[in-house]
Amino acid sequence: MRRVTGQSQYLKVAVMVGLAAILALGGCAKTNVMATTEGGGKTGAEAGATTESGGVGSAPLQGFSQGPSEEAVKRQAPLVGKADTGEIAARQAREAAKRELADIYFAYDKWALSSEGMKNLAQNADFLKQNPAVKLLIEGHCDERGSREYNLVLGEKRALETRRYLESLGVKNPVTVTSYGKERPVCAEHDESCYWRNRRAHLALEGAK
Repeated sequence: MRRVTGQSQYLKVAVMVGLAAILALGGCAKTNVMATTEGGGKTGAEAGATTESGGVGSAPLQGFSQGPSEEAVKRQAPLVGKADTGEIAARQAREAAKRELADIYFAYDKWALSSEGMKNLAQNADFLKQNPAVKLLIEGHCDERGSREYNLVLGEKRALETRRYLESLGVKNPVTVTSYGKERPVCAEHDESCYWRNRRAHLALEGAK
């Protein structure tokens, strides 16, 4: 009997120890599961926060509309500098001179002005008086007959006589005189009608093209 009773007690003790071990293990597993669950919940919250902010580089830009419309390009008027009044007046005078300043023609081997030449110079004088600041260039020309040296002198006399008459009419513009002799003919035919066109004083504004 004692032997059986001892064995029973031994079994009871073993069962109790086993139960205690099982309970202890169950408690540790529960604790670990809770810790894992709490950690997972925190991670989920963080993940949710990351998702709400749009993730790295996907957050909306501040100060911009999410669907910006294309901006219309505004055309600006070109910047125009203020042109000098004097330069504008000179350019207008040069353009007008091409129409207004008539050539003065001379008789063969003469530098005296004809009545027709005086009439044309009177018209030229009116234009020059209206534009007193422009600079005048008078070119003396001859026909092809005669030597180069002789025609250079003759062309100069024609230009000087033209200037003298303009001054007598009250023209006070700056005037430059030059002679080309027979070097710059406007007509190359060998007849009197062509010679007459080359015997001239040509009036132009300096710098005019």
